[in-house]
Amino acid sequence: MIPIFGKSAELQLEKDVSSRYLPVVISAMVFLAAMAIGGLFSLSDAISDWSETLTGNLTAEIAYDPTADLDKKTSDAVKLLSETPGVQAARPIELEETLELLEPFLGKNDIIKELPIPRLIEIIIEDDSAIDLLALNEKLAAAVPGATLDTHRPWLDKMVLLGRSVQFLAASVMLLVGIVTVIIVIFAVRTGLIMHSDVIQVLHLIGARDKYIAEQFQNYFSRLSLLGALPGLMVAIIVMFIFNYLVGSLDASMLPPLALGWKGLVTLALLPVFVALLTRYTVRRVVLQSLSRMM
Repeated sequence: MIPIFGKSAELQLEKDVSSRYLPVVISAMVFLAAMAIGGLFSLSDAISDWSETLTGNLTAEIAYDPTADLDKKTSDAVKLLSETPGVQAARPIELEETLELLEPFLGKNDIIKELPIPRLIEIIIEDDSAIDLLALNEKLAAAVPGATLDTHRPWLDKMVLLGRSVQFLAASVMLLVGIVTVIIVIFAVRTGLIMHSDVIQVLHLIGARDKYIAEQFQNYFSRLSLLGALPGLMVAIIVMFIFNYLVGSLDASMLPPLALGWKGLVTLALLPVFVALLTRYTVRRVVLQSLSRMM
């Protein structure tokens, strides 16, 4: 019995030039797959956070009017909203908080303080409440001229659609990486079979079975895949750390950091194992099918 990652005794596959660069190719494939996994899980968490944050929350906006008493308008709107059945709380958002929301777009400067910034009111809806938002918006606009209600739903729908599209793209990249890896392994294995066809015939003559020969190819290429997968994964993790550091260091960044969660971390940790098992299965199928044709 040959050790799982031992050397190929009779075939001397380690001397093959055809498979020498296979770890480098697999390393690149694993790097791409790991980055796709990072984006996939990070977007999944981001979409959940967006939904949880905005579901049950509304915003009332009072348009800027230099001739009106915006403080009184804001106070009247807060009172009306707080007395509305189904509204848990309504609080005015201070001007400083609004300016902080604009900093990612305009940066930190004194110019934004001179802009005609509307007054905002945060509204928290009670769970399982059935508020007629259209009627509430009309009531608010009639009581406080220039006031409108924002449900965030159009923005949230667009962001979720964008997130799902990027997730689909990341999943497609992972699938493409898997297909390319399998094709490269098949090419390397078939080349190895051709190069060692004479030795394989001798092994058949002395009674070696196809499974025994397949095991030597399996063990060798599984070892190569691990040698390539581990560095590729390490480089991907380093790139993720660098990305998160750069995102955290930017004052006006709209990019969320890569947050994998425990599911993403487990998936990344199992990625080299999956690549090795995929390689092992592919090699076995290719070798056994090729040897059956040689007989």
